[in-house]
Amino acid sequence: MNKKPKETTYHYETDYLKNDDLSELKEPLSRALDLSEEDFNRLSPEVKNLLSGRRRLGVTWLDDYEVVAEVISDEGCTCGVKRGQVAVFDMRHRLKTEKSNIECCMHLLAPVLAVFYMSFDRASEGLNPLTRIWTHFECVKTTDTLAKNKARVKVYLRNAKTHEVMKKAVLDENWNLADDRSK
Repeated sequence: MNKKPKETTYHYETDYLKNDDLSELKEPLSRALDLSEEDFNRLSPEVKNLLSGRRRLGVTWLDDYEVVAEVISDEGCTCGVKRGQVAVFDMRHRLKTEKSNIECCMHLLAPVLAVFYMSFDRASEGLNPLTRIWTHFECVKTTDTLAKNKARVKVYLRNAKTHEVMKKAVLDENWNLADDRSK
């Protein structure tokens, strides 16, 4: 009685970026990396996907967006973190001190690192770097209250210039998924 093992991974039904031939990147990329025509054609699908996804976000995406960690609860915090305080990061993971007013508490800010690990993977697909799943985290410091009272944070992506919160799954408004599916 052999049961088929339950599949634990999945793949997207359609790779929305597979038909992108990177034609406008071929010449400058080949020149910059000293790639022959054959070398360029041998780029792995993962590298091509990364280049295509990043291009869809635009070359300035690292400067166009900010990650904001906003304190929504400060119960039991002994570090001085208060509800409403924010830590604003650029997409290079640097704290923007001029836009932040949070007490710098590593117990509370350390979990944001996981957000950044995930953000580059999502951005490589041309997606909003912040998923709708990783929207909150909490202080990692456990006290005698057995973690019942902690500071908690909500995380969101915003436009660096307008401060508009980005809620779209795909940030490139010019990219129509239906058009790509028909190719």
